[in-house]
Amino acid sequence: MDHLNKKGRIFLVGIGGIGMSGIAEILHNLGYEVTGSDQKEGSNVIRLKKLGIKIKIGHNASNIKGSSLIVYSSAIKKQNVEIKEALKIKIPLISRAEMLAELMRMKKTITVAGSHGKTTTISIISEIFVKSELDPTVINGGIINSLGSNTRLGFGDWMIVETDESDGSFTKLPSFSGLITSIDDEHIDFYNNMRSLENAFEQYINNISVFGFSIICSDDNKLYKIATQQKRSDHFFYGTNARANYKAKNIRINKQGQTFDIEIKNINEKRKIYKNIQFPMHGRHNLLNALGAIAISHRIGISFKFIRQALRDFEGVKRRMTLIKTLDKRKYFDDYAHHPTEIKASLKTLRDLSNRRIITVVQPHRFSRIKQTFDKFSKSFKDSDFVIILPVYAAGEKKIKNINASSLAKNIQKNSKTKTLAFNDFKKVEDFLNHEVKKGETVIFMGAGNISNLANNYVNTLGK
Repeated sequence: MDHLNKKGRIFLVGIGGIGMSGIAEILHNLGYEVTGSDQKEGSNVIRLKKLGIKIKIGHNASNIKGSSLIVYSSAIKKQNVEIKEALKIKIPLISRAEMLAELMRMKKTITVAGSHGKTTTISIISEIFVKSELDPTVINGGIINSLGSNTRLGFGDWMIVETDESDGSFTKLPSFSGLITSIDDEHIDFYNNMRSLENAFEQYINNISVFGFSIICSDDNKLYKIATQQKRSDHFFYGTNARANYKAKNIRINKQGQTFDIEIKNINEKRKIYKNIQFPMHGRHNLLNALGAIAISHRIGISFKFIRQALRDFEGVKRRMTLIKTLDKRKYFDDYAHHPTEIKASLKTLRDLSNRRIITVVQPHRFSRIKQTFDKFSKSFKDSDFVIILPVYAAGEKKIKNINASSLAKNIQKNSKTKTLAFNDFKKVEDFLNHEVKKGETVIFMGAGNISNLANNYVNTLGK
């Protein structure tokens, strides 16, 4: 990266995106002059501005004046005025993935890939590395509660990076070791079909350094099959079944989270068991995320003392089943779940914790995603007693005929056998919840759009 003149200015188009804001923060911390633009002033933009990064709201050709390099996010279209201007005046342009690869070349890198659980898994790995004083650099897709940010600039040798398989770029990242959590029908709009998504994960596995290794979830049958069909054999599996090298046993669930034992069986190594590992998150999906983090840290040589400590003290990730408030024994959660697999996992977790009514307020995300998972989506709410559907959050997409809140509500009621209503604005949701929620009941707000802001603003006015 030193070939980049630190006197030059790096301009990030779409700087407020979760991946872009992380890169902006690291470049700024490394001493580069960083500026950027975004459509709106979200929480990431506000956070970067506090660091002293100048950001323009709205895209304009004049914004890039004086820049020596432009970085653009995968969400930015080719027709963007700043991109067109850069091409016209010949300022070098690189994608977010290319900039990430540049940053990664400076360190020994662990990448985490997969359809679900990446952010939580990386956050746990980071916690383990920080506890063992390895001082890692972290680029994550979510705000880690203990950091208050989605990045951390460390001075140690290691860099821990969340990959983004949505545009295929994750197959080219220079990884020393890699971890795959799961494979599901996410981003099929880019890959066209499941087979080419599977091919991308094969490429990712085969791109791992020969000096490193892959850590793979053996509870995911598709993933297990892909890994075992590769010529390489430097895989270690984690899970709850007999195929796992790192296997969770004797899992006990309590109000505080879960406690489990881990059995480690590796070829040519003595079998080991570590007992009573405490982990303050609920849900089987989170247990698997913790197992993946344990496996990769242990293989790298981190002492179990630090692993145990890090898991016990883990503070979670913002918007991954985050409790906004408890009021008169009514609980209000904020959750990022937007794919059927994630929705089912979150609701199952809540159902295991409560025998009272669960009310789910969901903001469907992207017309293309809902169209592609329509049937699965409508069957995902069986563990909820009541579902409220908001209008689809378009994320820049054009509307698709018959994909809307009322068609979803009708199908959810039929396929999840749960009472469902569609509301066309959040004010109606607030009025409904004010009358409806009883003592001891749970409300969960779900989605990847702006529902988090709406939910937090509403819940924080309650009881005042």
